[in-house]
Amino acid sequence: MQDTHTIKAALKKGLVQIFSANFINKIIQFGIVMLLTRILSVNLYGKFVYAQSILNMFLLLEGLGMISGSLQYCSMENIEEKRLSYFKYAIKIGGMFNLIIAVCIIIYTTFFKLPVEGSTQILFYMSLMPLLTIFFNEIQVLLRSEFRNNEFSSLTVINTLLYFMGNIVLGRYFSIKGIIIGRYISYIISILIGIYMIRNGLKKLVKIDYPKLKEKKDFLKYSVVCCFTNAMSQILYMMDTFFVGIIIKDSSVVASYSAAAQIPFNLTFIPMSIMIFAYPYFARHWNDKKWIKDKYKMLIKYLFIFNLIITIILIVFAPYIINIVFTRKYSDAVTNFRILSIGYLVAGTFRTPSGNILASMKLVKVNFYNSMITGIANIVLNVILINRLGSLGASLATVSVYIISSILYNIYLRRYINN
Repeated sequence: MQDTHTIKAALKKGLVQIFSANFINKIIQFGIVMLLTRILSVNLYGKFVYAQSILNMFLLLEGLGMISGSLQYCSMENIEEKRLSYFKYAIKIGGMFNLIIAVCIIIYTTFFKLPVEGSTQILFYMSLMPLLTIFFNEIQVLLRSEFRNNEFSSLTVINTLLYFMGNIVLGRYFSIKGIIIGRYISYIISILIGIYMIRNGLKKLVKIDYPKLKEKKDFLKYSVVCCFTNAMSQILYMMDTFFVGIIIKDSSVVASYSAAAQIPFNLTFIPMSIMIFAYPYFARHWNDKKWIKDKYKMLIKYLFIFNLIITIILIVFAPYIINIVFTRKYSDAVTNFRILSIGYLVAGTFRTPSGNILASMKLVKVNFYNSMITGIANIVLNVILINRLGSLGASLATVSVYIISSILYNIYLRRYINN
């Protein structure tokens, strides 16, 4: 009865809007992948996704964790002026740090070459992307922390829809360059729309001071730890493609593995949609163990049932899904697809929720140590298994690390909330 009441309350407060927006967002992203696999050759698509994976590695340190810090501290504050103070400080530090990232990408692509031939120039074209992502993400965080879920959801869909349109119009006629230009345009327009959404707060921002010295230190400490924790955590999603490219050095294999990973990895939008909605509430109750314990148990129970059904469907219909979404050119991706689908069940049910809940309770050091352990395990397993089993080794390494990470997260969280 209590579960039903909680679910109904969540649905009324914006969970449906967030889930719908993320669902539409992923459908559009799948549309982009389907489009790219049709307008680009397998080799060219492999070069593009490899360059994108390297860009994502640079963005592991995006904003020095200011986005995570903003979400936590803005969500904790009931007073608008305090929220805007943290937001202003995060924009300043995050913008400066992302400028450094952009310069590093330019220097790297000027003096070094990536192992997959042709991907270096593509990465160079995307080098200024960090300057836009930090502002877009900070605007979204402010909307989330103020529980403005409808506007957050709308902005998310607008951004992805603009990128999709850019791919259709510019990608078809200008290939890779058009696709990248379309991404820049989508961010610029989305940021302008986001600025309009938060215009009332921005008017006050000029008169609002930065947080006090002690508040800055606490905010920076939390943000930096989150930065490195998230970096090591996100490596789990991209290190496999990186090592496949380095060890096998075949763009067609990279493309095939990337295709296999698209759906299982992107399906994490389901638990992430729930956590996007729930995180500010967990942050507001960060020191109420009983409240967190009750909501955590309910969350895991329903996620497991839902994710198990999805995983069974993915495994059974894997050949049909691959052929329909990516065409028969990628039929060799079926086995990897099935293995990574199991990985989705583990990560989507246990790893993602528990990691977010620990962060909302300001237990970021636990997440950091977990990510460090599993990050090392990820590298070791990828090197060993890819050398022995090819791209299948990358899938097995990823799933193994999901299992290790989930066990560590849940053991600590259960012990903490039960004490």
